[in-house]
Amino acid sequence: MTLDGSWTAIIAELNGQNIDEEFLSFITLTISKDQCEIHLGGNTDKGSIKFVPYVVPMAFDFTCIEGTNKDKVIKAIYKISGGFLIVCFNVAGGERPKTFVSTAENKYSVVRYKRVE
Repeated sequence: MTLDGSWTAIIAELNGQNIDEEFLSFITLTISKDQCEIHLGGNTDKGSIKFVPYVVPMAFDFTCIEGTNKDKVIKAIYKISGGFLIVCFNVAGGERPKTFVSTAENKYSVVRYKRVE
């Protein structure tokens, strides 16, 4: 399954806290080949996405060139399960997440997306 296309959040956690359902529809991810856009409310980050080969869990680096996280490299892991895309982002910087768990300590964001039809 390719990740290319538009995805919308159905469940999200930030710093170990669930994101309110009303806000979920404003969280989207769009991937097109090596380009990526992440919309979080009124903020949009645009940049390039580079998939990391031969690692478990699967991983990518999002290099933001425009938006709130400009000049940051956001390391993430992802998996596809039951037609859903689950991504764990380390927006704070530093090491790549190893698990799909968001806590107040690690400050990770975990988002379950469904493909936009």
